[in-house]
Amino acid sequence: MQCGIENGPSAELEERHSLTPSDLDNISARIVETEGTSQLNITWTISADASIRTLRATKICISTFSHPICIRCDYLKTFESQSKFADQKWQFYYVGFPVEENTIYYIYGYNLPPANPYEDPPSKLVTVTSPDCEDDILKYSKTCIEKGSLWDPNITICKMDSEIEVNFTASPLSSIYTILICESEDECSDLTHKTASNIKKNDTRVSERIPVDNPSNKNYIELTPYFPRCENDCQRHSEYQIKCTEKPSIGAIKTHSLGVYVCILAAVFVKVCVIAAVLYVKKTHGTVRMCPLFHSSVQQTPAKILVIYPPDVCIHHTVLAFAEFLREHCQSDVVIDVWQKRRIAEIGPVQWLTTQKELADKVIFLTPSHLGPACDSGCKRSIEGHGENSECMFTLAYNLFCSDWKIQSSLHKYMVVSFSDAHSNESLPSALTICPKYFLMKDFDSFLRELYLSQSSSCSKGSRSKGLLSHLKSKFQI
Repeated sequence: MQCGIENGPSAELEERHSLTPSDLDNISARIVETEGTSQLNITWTISADASIRTLRATKICISTFSHPICIRCDYLKTFESQSKFADQKWQFYYVGFPVEENTIYYIYGYNLPPANPYEDPPSKLVTVTSPDCEDDILKYSKTCIEKGSLWDPNITICKMDSEIEVNFTASPLSSIYTILICESEDECSDLTHKTASNIKKNDTRVSERIPVDNPSNKNYIELTPYFPRCENDCQRHSEYQIKCTEKPSIGAIKTHSLGVYVCILAAVFVKVCVIAAVLYVKKTHGTVRMCPLFHSSVQQTPAKILVIYPPDVCIHHTVLAFAEFLREHCQSDVVIDVWQKRRIAEIGPVQWLTTQKELADKVIFLTPSHLGPACDSGCKRSIEGHGENSECMFTLAYNLFCSDWKIQSSLHKYMVVSFSDAHSNESLPSALTICPKYFLMKDFDSFLRELYLSQSSSCSKGSRSKGLLSHLKSKFQI
């Protein structure tokens, strides 16, 4: 079957036909989410009778309150039987109509060639009403995400003597918020409001202090964001928790300051003693090799790296080998989806990716690669079995993170790594080409410097770089 858009009348309407197919046996539709977009999955069943031999195509039209959009699906071969094996009727489906929230869709379909003039034209009709962005499917679509469907402001307030402090988590999609304060939702005659603007998109928490009369009587707080997709008609949030930070007493502040001064003096004293001991040893015994105690490297916090890979990358010989190399030899905290399947099942892939992006120091996109000799038949089967999940995760990450790539200051967090120089930028999604790209076997030293591991790991020391590169090639069997 081959489908394409055909909004005008079909060519078969201009001809008279001696035989025409029966009406569709059934037509149905449901909403599905594919690649961050909610779409209609339309399924129809062909009537099992002799007229199926005259069936050439089926036309499906969808309308809301505007002109209908139609697709024509041509059957590439003539039907030789009325049903498939085990007396199952022929059934087909089409996915491709984007869905908006709170919309009624009228879907009707009919077979071609159609009925002749003055004959009853057979057709089937079904109606589908899409829910709002709180639906478990639609809230993960790109349109609803841009309207704040996944945003949780986590509002907390603190009532003071003459003002109310409002704290909330900002969304990266909105830089303007309106805060409304009044006695109750129904009694807003004496309302106070403030617009918080120029909020930086990477701020995690925003705090606003608003002067009010009688703060104790103000029990209704409403926060309204301004998302470009919904502008002034975005969802308002009024649920909050009362949370005030306890102010320390003056005595506690003095005690704490005194403790800090004592610690500083102790540290200075220890440092002076160490320097004096070193000078004494050098004066007494001449220039000697200093004890490693005096120049050992300071242990740093491991870099957190999120690895995203396409479905056609070999899991065992590439993804897991690369992750283990970063963890064992570069002392990095590596995160990949196959190691956190239970957590992804609990909170969903979109929330998991959003959380990991905020926690990660680096996000690495692996490029598609060919299946070399090292990737045996067992590995190919694992790619085929894991392909659907990794493709979904790769596409979700691409759609969620691409807004960061428009901001120059955010590009340092992302990089593209390739294991084969045969894959150029043409094999990448267009938005990824702006990120720094490294061919691992050629740009090994540059890649390590980019990870900021030169101070905390033997991974990047020049004298051992060649050895690590040889180890990496053997690990990937390149």
